[in-house]
Amino acid sequence: MLNGFIVLLIFFLLGEFIANLFSWPIPGSVMGMLLLFIFLVVRSGVPKSIKSSSNSLLPFLPLFIVPASVGIVSHLYLLRQDGIIIVVAMVVSLLVGIPLCGWMMQTILKWQGK
Repeated sequence: MLNGFIVLLIFFLLGEFIANLFSWPIPGSVMGMLLLFIFLVVRSGVPKSIKSSSNSLLPFLPLFIVPASVGIVSHLYLLRQDGIIIVVAMVVSLLVGIPLCGWMMQTILKWQGK
């Protein structure tokens, strides 16, 4: 289990490094998840160590929302200033993201069925 956690941490740090190196506006954690996804697709499966580490972290997933909530509370002035724009961006991203995820899942399931 520790090996899988270390692998997850390495992908996180690699994503942070790449995001900072190229000064991309993408958060390093998102870049790390993208790299992990590519790794898992190329490998055609999830290693047992990563699976056990992920399963042990899954019950604590709601706790990962706390830092984002604290960040929102500490930047309330931004919500007052740009709240409407943020809400519109969230709604548009949901309207685009949900059908896109459904379409991608259907495509992947069809691809796996062949």
